[in-house]
Amino acid sequence: MFSSELDIIAHCFSGNNTSQEELIDGILIKRIEHLPCKPSKSIDAIGYDHENSILYVQFKSGGTYRYFETPLSLWQRLTTTTGSLGRLYLSYIKGNFKGGRVSNLI
Repeated sequence: MFSSELDIIAHCFSGNNTSQEELIDGILIKRIEHLPCKPSKSIDAIGYDHENSILYVQFKSGGTYRYFETPLSLWQRLTTTTGSLGRLYLSYIKGNFKGGRVSNLI
């Protein structure tokens, strides 16, 4: 679908889906209900700070975690999967990137 990382960035920051995403302090935020994935029992929203390669995951329980040095390709996979976002989180993010809990994303 995308030929380069710049195409992904352009798509993420284009005005095509303004009602489905927010840009707060340089972090592109997408709520799970606006993504093609299966409904998540635990994840409420995800965010990505492209400039610093930081991924944010906000849980329905209220906790938000940030993960450093996450590739843009992982963000693209999270925002385009039609499968389980929780499984992707457990398989590819949790325990694989340095990070920790922060104040709420949204």
